[in-house]
Amino acid sequence: MNPYRDLDDAYQRLARRPARRTIPTGQGGDLDAIVVAIRDDAPDSSRSDQTLRALIAAGRTNPDALTVALYALAPELRGRVSRAATGEYHADALGDLALVILDSELDRPGLAHRLVNRAHNRVWRNARHVHTRGVVNVTTTVPCPPDRLALLHDHRPGITADIADAVADRVDLERFQAAIESAVAEGLIPSEVWAAYRDHRLRRAVSAGLPVSSSRERVAAHRAAGRLAPYIDAYLGLHAA
Repeated sequence: MNPYRDLDDAYQRLARRPARRTIPTGQGGDLDAIVVAIRDDAPDSSRSDQTLRALIAAGRTNPDALTVALYALAPELRGRVSRAATGEYHADALGDLALVILDSELDRPGLAHRLVNRAHNRVWRNARHVHTRGVVNVTTTVPCPPDRLALLHDHRPGITADIADAVADRVDLERFQAAIESAVAEGLIPSEVWAAYRDHRLRRAVSAGLPVSSSRERVAAHRAAGRLAPYIDAYLGLHAA
């Protein structure tokens, strides 16, 4: 498995198609010029930041722009990941980088380095996350495959999930919501904890075009997930909760 080669192939296919070589970034350059501008972020990152922001903005309606952004940032990420890491770990790192690109604050300088750093930290934490809980009744949380996450975020016509999976997901979510709302009504869970988890983790998994979440929102959602862990394990153990 070599996810970087797959990414390189995807980029080269774009670069070989003249009609797709130019993506609106406000920089007036073709794909190769955009990549060079993003990677040339030291000692002054202003041009790199501006180009990357424009590319990410274009990527919200043009997936090719996100491919270019990933390709531009991939070498630094690859350099950060240990050479002893498995191909699966590198693939997870690229997947985390794609998610980080779409869900990060873009206003601070040094954007390229910050996105790579956040993706690297995220995959490092996830790789060490304990997915098994319990002693008597042992349960295992199965991470959602990256292609499933991409499907949840993709609302293009003609792309649909298996109907049986969709029904099962809906039933599990409704049971989860009913259990949480009952716990909130009984005073077992603060309403603000449920709101933080619902608005950040659940709504963002199925809704496109939402504003970028802030650091405070991400921290609140992470803490809320810890408080709701027993319910998540019971009702959403096989989902990307």
